[in-house]
Amino acid sequence: TAEDFRKHADGKIWFHTGDVAVMEKDGALRIIDRKKDLIKLAGGEFVALGKVEACLKQVQGIACVCVFAKSDMNYCVAIVSQPEKGWGSVGGRPDEAVLVADATKKLREVGLSRFEIPTKIKVDDTIWTPESGLVTASLKLQRNPLRAFYNQPGKRRG
Repeated sequence: TAEDFRKHADGKIWFHTGDVAVMEKDGALRIIDRKKDLIKLAGGEFVALGKVEACLKQVQGIACVCVFAKSDMNYCVAIVSQPEKGWGSVGGRPDEAVLVADATKKLREVGLSRFEIPTKIKVDDTIWTPESGLVTASLKLQRNPLRAFYNQPGKRRG
């Protein structure tokens, strides 16, 4: 749409896709993330939620995970849901305290910064499905519906 083509102060018109990219030395543009998945924390640090989620999936017990952060906080949190094939497919339902320790260790190993490592991880037995509206048909996270689902007043999940 017309609003995606914005004229900048230098007079050039740029197409705004919502992607975060880097320019390679050879002039190629490489997309590395989505802008909507970037959250600026209270300390000014940016967290790429998708990057943290991808790293968390390397931790035993995690197959489905969603990371949340708020701009008025200086940390992020994660919710791990039961995989579609059940907890047995990831070695059993993980203990939250053990999972936080394992995730912290793994994410430090892969080079994530302190502010990118979730300080709390909630394990939930809910299976995220397209029918529930929590993921798309291709199983991509629906971040806003997930946030609304887990922030329902008076609902305890787990």
